Amino acid sequence: MALFKRVENAIDASIGRRRLGYIALSLITLYFLWFPNDASQSDYYKTVFISGFFYAIMASSWALLAGIAGQFSFGHMAFMGIGAYVAGLIARDGILVAALGIQVGPDYISAVGAILIGTIVAGLVGLVIGWLLLRLRSAYLALFTIAFSELFRIMMLTEYDYTGGSNGLSLRQLLEIADVGVARQVEYYLMFFLLIVCLLAMYWVANSPIGLFLRAMREDEDAASALGVNVVRYKIAIFVFTSMIVGLAGAIFYSDVGSERIIPEQLEVLQMSLIIAYAVIGGMESLIGAAAGAFICRYMLEAMRKVVIGLPFGMTTADGSTEFVWEPGAWRYALFGVVTVFTLRWMRNGLLYPFITWFSGRDIAMKETVSIRADDEAAPDALEGGSA
Repeated sequence: MALFKRVENAIDASIGRRRLGYIALSLITLYFLWFPNDASQSDYYKTVFISGFFYAIMASSWALLAGIAGQFSFGHMAFMGIGAYVAGLIARDGILVAALGIQVGPDYISAVGAILIGTIVAGLVGLVIGWLLLRLRSAYLALFTIAFSELFRIMMLTEYDYTGGSNGLSLRQLLEIADVGVARQVEYYLMFFLLIVCLLAMYWVANSPIGLFLRAMREDEDAASALGVNVVRYKIAIFVFTSMIVGLAGAIFYSDVGSERIIPEQLEVLQMSLIIAYAVIGGMESLIGAAAGAFICRYMLEAMRKVVIGLPFGMTTADGSTEFVWEPGAWRYALFGVVTVFTLRWMRNGLLYPFITWFSGRDIAMKETVSIRADDEAAPDALEGGSA
């Protein structure tokens, strides 16, 4: 511990923790940029990384909505599905608005146009739900979004002739590249840069005056309203903003980036619970923490499909192998649940919170605040002792 304190003090006196954190973040970013160019990495691991980027967007946007704004919603997967399904249906059937006499055939709509329309529709649905419910307390939002998500899933499952039912709906290819290896590499960079753009946009919102209003509303809506914050307006705005982010992510991810079709199974409440768990493990009140937690958890769940353990001291298994192979199957989700329970019980700010605070230097500010407060409390005692 003493050695760690000396190293910590040396870093603070020289380069500084925040600057060291920026260097570490830059190195991680460079690694992700280099990863698809590594010839030793298979397309399978590139696909796992692409899935990790997608779930990082989902978890960080939920952290913005629930962890920072205090609006607990179970509708993220439903809005993601709205973006993907609308993009797929418009790319297949075009647009028909009989009341206005508008009809645009699918040949006149590109994959990008379909994705943008899907994103806008997800935001509009979020606007309607927010206008109906966000004047009430968050418990009603949670209950309604559970019901809405399940209703939307059942509609997509039962309307077989229109949505494909359990077989799923194919989306128009966003990237028409014949070479599979090149296509996977381009898809990797597309999803990675989408994650970066979404994180930057959410970071700007969280650290702007809007972010201050959102945190004030999370702590006490009545007090925020008394200080002049239009609570309903900002609650609806952040709900629409996050709905559009996940709608965009879903439309792009299922336009052959992560998969060529979306199925109703992806909209189950179980999938939403995984998003929440990813954000909780990484840190609900940190966009970077939630994104990193989602990526790491997604990678670990895939890596644990098959665990190979080398046996020491020349030991062998019954079939003479020097390695023990364990395929946990669904048990890996049980272990994942244990980690989530541990986080909720002992590290409620997330498992990555200590690293984030250390590299950002926040714990220094906390220690200084505590020491100043302690000095202020000790001063009256000293005065009393002197007067006595």
